[in-house]
Amino acid sequence: MSKCLMLDVDGVLINGRDGYGQSWSASLKDDLGIAPERLQECFFQPHWPDVVTGRKGLIDALDLCLRHLSDTVTAECLLQYWFRNDACIDETILTDCRILRNNGMLVFLATNQEHLRARYIMENLGIRDHVDGMVYSAGLGARKPDAAFFEAAVAACGFPASDITLIDDTAANVEAALAAGWDARRWTGEKTLRELLAFDAL
Repeated sequence: MSKCLMLDVDGVLINGRDGYGQSWSASLKDDLGIAPERLQECFFQPHWPDVVTGRKGLIDALDLCLRHLSDTVTAECLLQYWFRNDACIDETILTDCRILRNNGMLVFLATNQEHLRARYIMENLGIRDHVDGMVYSAGLGARKPDAAFFEAAVAACGFPASDITLIDDTAANVEAALAAGWDARRWTGEKTLRELLAFDAL
């Protein structure tokens, strides 16, 4: 049995704005007057790789982009909208995390996040009370599925690779975890967390 569970966030623990994967930006044009495709073009494509690995600040990058996208929306306003609408938590997973932790397993979030949303997830959404910690890309300086992410996560959690199981909805991340010597399971939502880990008796 693995001693440490590494749990992905987006697509596993958090599923957009409605629990069915609807993007936080689905109504962005109607609500804030910014077309999602323009935000992708101006922000996510050129800046996100550096933001999500901690090489560039999120607010600074958004400030640059919003000069071309809106005369009224500030970076802080957009972040509040984004974080608030990308926060539908799977409560069943939290229940399973509690049971797993009560049975001796440590549970960490293992996620590609920048600093501000990582803090929002842990503190504002109250996830800190349900897990033992978080390892995330901006804090580690590497993102999944890069091998450096898994190496840094091992160092951060204090467990050898053979004692860690990753649950992730992205096939490339699962494959990279297996290559790093972890156990890894693909999340599809068809099984509960405990069923996926074969903890049916708990």
